[in-house]
Amino acid sequence: MDFFFNPSGIAVIGATSNKSKGGYAIIKNLLTGFKGNIYPINPIYRDIEGLTCYPSVKDIHGKVDLGIIFIPAKFVPSTLEDCVEKGIPGVMIESGGFGETGSDGQSLQKKIIDIAKKTGIRLWGPNCMGLVDAVHRYAFSFMDPRTLEEGLITGTVSMIVQSGMLSAGFLVDIMSHATMGISKVCSIGNKVDVNECDLLEYLLRDSQTHVIGLYLESIPEGRRFIEICRKSQKPLVVLKGGKTKKGAEAAITHTASLAGNHQVIAGALAQSGVIEAKDFKQMVDICRTLALIPPRPPRQTGQVAILTFTGGAGIISSDFLEEKKLSLAELSDKTRNALGKLFPDWMPVSNPVDLWPAMERNAETGVDVTNLAIKAVLDDPHVDAILLHAYAGNIRIRMDLADAAKRCKAADKPLIIWLLGRRDEAYKFYLDALSNGVPVFQELYRAVECIAAVFQQKKTARIESSEPPVIEMASPHEDIKAILEKSEGPMDEYLSKRILNAYNIATVEESFANDRKTCEQLFSIIGPPVVMKGLQAGTTHKTELGLVSLNVPDVKTALVTFDSLMAKMKGKGRILIQKRIDGKLELMIGMLRDPQFGPCVMLGLGGIMAEIFKETVFAMAPLSLNEALELISRLKWQELLDGFRGMPQVNRKELADILIKIGNIGMAYPQVSEIDVNPLIAGKSGLVVVDATVVVK
Repeated sequence: MDFFFNPSGIAVIGATSNKSKGGYAIIKNLLTGFKGNIYPINPIYRDIEGLTCYPSVKDIHGKVDLGIIFIPAKFVPSTLEDCVEKGIPGVMIESGGFGETGSDGQSLQKKIIDIAKKTGIRLWGPNCMGLVDAVHRYAFSFMDPRTLEEGLITGTVSMIVQSGMLSAGFLVDIMSHATMGISKVCSIGNKVDVNECDLLEYLLRDSQTHVIGLYLESIPEGRRFIEICRKSQKPLVVLKGGKTKKGAEAAITHTASLAGNHQVIAGALAQSGVIEAKDFKQMVDICRTLALIPPRPPRQTGQVAILTFTGGAGIISSDFLEEKKLSLAELSDKTRNALGKLFPDWMPVSNPVDLWPAMERNAETGVDVTNLAIKAVLDDPHVDAILLHAYAGNIRIRMDLADAAKRCKAADKPLIIWLLGRRDEAYKFYLDALSNGVPVFQELYRAVECIAAVFQQKKTARIESSEPPVIEMASPHEDIKAILEKSEGPMDEYLSKRILNAYNIATVEESFANDRKTCEQLFSIIGPPVVMKGLQAGTTHKTELGLVSLNVPDVKTALVTFDSLMAKMKGKGRILIQKRIDGKLELMIGMLRDPQFGPCVMLGLGGIMAEIFKETVFAMAPLSLNEALELISRLKWQELLDGFRGMPQVNRKELADILIKIGNIGMAYPQVSEIDVNPLIAGKSGLVVVDATVVVK
């Protein structure tokens, strides 16, 4: 991959002297910062911008490590063949007109994929903006040359973006607004060969990259991607496009992508410690914050001191902190006394700290109230971070930003600023903050989101330190193999639970009644009340078909129910009699085989709550114990698991063990495409599977 990032010679196929064309912009950008050899390719020119122009790459005598192609799509396959003959190891295809345009483009895209597979040449793109490296001042791209002329702000954030114009838009916006510095921006387009996995592996080794942000419309190598993320020691932030049905359709037309089940993707990202963003600027803001603020030590749990010039903003900040699972720091008496010296006698000191009365009191003394307040809360052991509300352009609101940044760095406590104020003064404040390494935000909620992201980095460390996932294979289950070999589609409930039993997952006591006499005997053995179900091959929704009777109180009713169920099935089914399990909490667990991520485990609320709340969380199998517990913790309704209003408290380790085993079944038997357990009832004696379906393909 290094020839894409550090080539010694670059051939530009489609170079032109026409300043309105992308082929000219590529040459102009290369001349701005690239120190190696540049070879324009165009048969109608002898030279471009003082560089010798060649009819074909085969006519170049020097070494070429990288080709940049910007010509009509129909000419690209033959041009690639020339690059192969020249011995060029990698090519960036920045032209559009491939898989994103329809059948003709898809045919062209297949041709270039076949060339890559046959010859081993690496392809970046097509339909992309290439690479911009701010550290080296490289721009292997047709983006507007004026961006480079105005200067790139260097930093430690790199980005992988599955969009061409979006990556260019990122750069222009970031640089012109002095938002943050960047290391590298990679626009990968249709990613027929080089994809996010290849680039992520490269950037994780890159010493100039500390944080990586990714905008992706598809993750075709999902399992590989998540394994790379799991091992990452650098913060990763992902924005996934195509989450909804309409969004997925847009993704197909944009870059020929197939957007996957977003719940699965979100679960896999959370499992691997990746922070998921919801929009573009949020992704940028989280990245720049994490680049400025390293992961927090274990002693810091997210206790925040708010320093504000307005009580209303302090109240709103408190609401936002609680929403993001952060806390207002409980200020010590020492801190309150120190702050109290700045305030008028009538003003009590609390967190949030409303500094305006202190500013009014000290307006004529020249005292820097803001910095003295920062010093006071930094000395408080209960404070882990400071959220400062600042205003640019008011003479009574003074602040020495460089001094504040220095103090916070020395105390190893982050300073995050929400800024209001006059436009010109605010822009100067942003520049000052950037040079002092302090993140500043225009939106208060975004500032709190980024504080939460800082403390969320601990989850990554916890996952990395957990034991590696292990597939807990018991002795070979020959009977299960035999069942699966004879099955296709949804298996009935009884056979499905036999598979779960083989993995020591507790299921309800049950047996079949093939006639009325057996029904009467089983009722006496199991004891009232019982549950009776009619099972038919290929039928999964028994309740909707009227094949479930939940509370059969006596033998007479059992016999009537037996006759009724058999009649509904026209005698072509079996009657299952179960012990009724009492429990107020029903859970739903399962496994699905995702096209990108393979076997994935699901957890949610079961029974009628599944229809009401529609909340499920996912993780990629196999699961370690820590990952299974982390999956459980992602359910919103934790109070229900803790024994809410008389419900039995769920043993989380017992539940985690079931989740691990469900995932292991998916790993062990590739013909199992889905497992649905609903409900898993939490009773006094533990967790018991009442109904289950295993789907075989």
